[in-house]
Amino acid sequence: MSQSIDASKTVLILGIGNVAMGDEGFGVHVVRQLKNFIFPDNVSIQEGAVAGFDLLGSLTDVDILIIVDVMITDLEPGEIAFMDLDNRFNAANKTNFSFHQVGIVELLQISGLISKTPQVHFLVTKPEKLEWSFELSSNVQKAAEKAVLFLTDKLTGDIQVK
Repeated sequence: MSQSIDASKTVLILGIGNVAMGDEGFGVHVVRQLKNFIFPDNVSIQEGAVAGFDLLGSLTDVDILIIVDVMITDLEPGEIAFMDLDNRFNAANKTNFSFHQVGIVELLQISGLISKTPQVHFLVTKPEKLEWSFELSSNVQKAAEKAVLFLTDKLTGDIQVK
């Protein structure tokens, strides 16, 4: 997990989730925290929320896509996992589980028809509470903090605090 990402590649960190549904907003909370840093020019940060097909344009021009989201998995709330697309299917028991209107996998399949498909990684945690709330549970908040540290470490280079 400590291998850094090639600085010559374009990277998009995409936070997915609904911030009004508690832990479902994990990905968006993480990318909002990442916006407090200045990343190298090859790295973009984007809130995907639950945008579905609106994200398609963002997926067509990047080499590496890191999707930050919750996932039903064997993790405990508060733990994070970084996995590639194949491992994501294994971790989710080969289901295309998504809380969002269009699954990210479908978007990647469609973007592959339009242009190159990026190398895809997922940074995930397991949700603890999915209820009407704009705040993360304490365990998932800890996972968000770990995710920010992980990504700032993984994307080595001239990362600075704003």
